[in-house]
Amino acid sequence: MAGNADGAADHGVTALTADTSVSPDLKHGKLSLPEVLAQSVANMAPSAAMALLPLLVFAGAGNGTWVSFTIALLALLCIGYCAAQFARRINSAGSFYVWVSKALRPSLGHAAGWGLILGYLATGMATVYGFAIYGSDLLTRLGAPDNRGILVALFLLDTLLAAGVAFLDIGLSARTSLILESISVVIILILCVNIWVHNGTVFDTHQLTLAGVKPGGILVGTVLAIFAFVGFESAGALGVESRSSFRNVPRAILWSCLIVGLFYVVVSYSQIYGFQNVKGGILGSTAPLPDLATHTGIGGFAYVLDIGIISSMFACTLACINAGSRLIYSMARDGMGHSTMGSVHRARNTPHIAIAVAAVPMIALPIVTTIMNQSAVNATGWVGTVATFGFMLGYALVGIGAPVFLRRIGVPDPLAWVLGLLGAAIMVFVFWANWLPQTIPGHLFPALTGAYAWLPYIFLAWTAIGIVYYAIWQRRNPAKAAQAGNRYHTPEEAEPVAAR
Repeated sequence: MAGNADGAADHGVTALTADTSVSPDLKHGKLSLPEVLAQSVANMAPSAAMALLPLLVFAGAGNGTWVSFTIALLALLCIGYCAAQFARRINSAGSFYVWVSKALRPSLGHAAGWGLILGYLATGMATVYGFAIYGSDLLTRLGAPDNRGILVALFLLDTLLAAGVAFLDIGLSARTSLILESISVVIILILCVNIWVHNGTVFDTHQLTLAGVKPGGILVGTVLAIFAFVGFESAGALGVESRSSFRNVPRAILWSCLIVGLFYVVVSYSQIYGFQNVKGGILGSTAPLPDLATHTGIGGFAYVLDIGIISSMFACTLACINAGSRLIYSMARDGMGHSTMGSVHRARNTPHIAIAVAAVPMIALPIVTTIMNQSAVNATGWVGTVATFGFMLGYALVGIGAPVFLRRIGVPDPLAWVLGLLGAAIMVFVFWANWLPQTIPGHLFPALTGAYAWLPYIFLAWTAIGIVYYAIWQRRNPAKAAQAGNRYHTPEEAEPVAAR
C-alpha cells in the first residue's frame, strides 16, 4: 500500500489484504464467543477486583461506592463502543496497535500498543502478587508457615503454570479462564445472596439515599473504580483466533464491560450493606469478603472465597500473558522488535517466544521486591496503578481514533464522536487527577505521597522510551514504517471494511 513514512496517506483505503508472508500463523477461527468473552472477563479479574476495591473506593465515596462503580461502567462503555467499531471491521492480533494505526497514524498506533503492553505486563505482575497473597493466606489458615519462601514459590507456580497453559493452546487457555472465573464469580454471588438473606432485604437506605456522601468523594472513588475495568478490551487481541470474529469480538468487548460492570455494582453495594451494622464498618476490615462470610454466619465459606480469589488471580495472569504476547507478536511482525518475537510454534500455533517475553517480567519483579523485603500488598498497588496508566493511554487513543476511522471509510457515526471524545476526556482527567491533583479546583483529590508520587513519572518514562524507540526505528526503516499496522491475518480482510 502506498503511503508516507508514517502511513498517513493509507487511511482512506476501503479494502484490506491478508498477510500470508509468514508461516506458520496463529490458529484461525478456533475460539467460540464464550471463549473470546472469557479472555476479557479473565483480564478484568472481577472476583479479584471485588476482594479489595470496594474497601478502597468506600474510603472516598462512602455510601456512594455503588455510584462510583456505575460512573466508571458508563465511562468504559464509551471506550468499549469505540473499540467495537474497530473490531467489527479490522481483524488482527494487534488490537489497539493496529486499530489506532489505521485510524490516526502508525506512530500513535505504536503508542497505543506500547501503553497496552505496559498495562498487560503490570496487571500480570499485580495478579502474580495477588495469587501469592491469597495463596499464602489460605496456606496459613491451614497451618503452613508464613514466610518469603512461600511467596516466591507461589509466584513461580502462578506464572509458570499460566505461561505453560498459554503455550499449549489458546483454546485451553480460554476454557481454563472461563471455568475459573465462572466458579469464582458464583462463589461471590452466593456470599451476596447470603448478605441479603441475613439482613432480611436487598434495600439499604443509607446507600440509596447517599447518606453522608460528598460529590468529591464519589469522584475520588470513580478514579479507583476504573482500575477494576482495565483489560475488558483484550478480546480484541484474539480476533484472528476467533470464529466469526467481526461479530464475536465486538460482542465480547461490550458484553464483558457491561456484565462485569453490573457485577461490580451489585457486589460493591452488597459489601457496603453487609458491613452497615458491623462495628468499624468495612474500613475496619482487611479482608472484606472472608470477614463478611463470618459476620453473616458462614465462616467456613472464607476458605472457599480464598480459593475463588486465587482462581481469579490465576485466570487474570493467564489472560494478561495471552493478550500481551499477541501485541508483542504483532508489533514484532511489523519489525518493531526482534524477529523471533513474531514467530509461532509450529506444533502449537502459539506465539511461544512472545509468551516468554511477557511472562519473564511478570515473575521477575515480584521476586526482586520480595527479596528486597517490600510488602507484596503495597507492590500490588504500585504495579496496578502503573498498569492503569498504560491502559488509559490506549483507551484515549481509541476513543479519538474510532470516529476518525469511521469517517474515513465512509461510515460517519455521530454517536462515536460523542462517546469517543467523552471517553478520551475521562481518561485524560483520571491521569491528571493522579499526576497533578493539587491543580484541580477545590482540591477534590488528595496529593500523592510516597511511592505513588513517582508512579506517573514511571509511566511517562515508559511512554518516552516508546516514542524515542519508534522515532529511531521509523528513521531506519521508512518502508516498514509506512506499512506498520497494515498486516492482517485472514482472507476475510479482503472484504471492504465499509461494508461491515
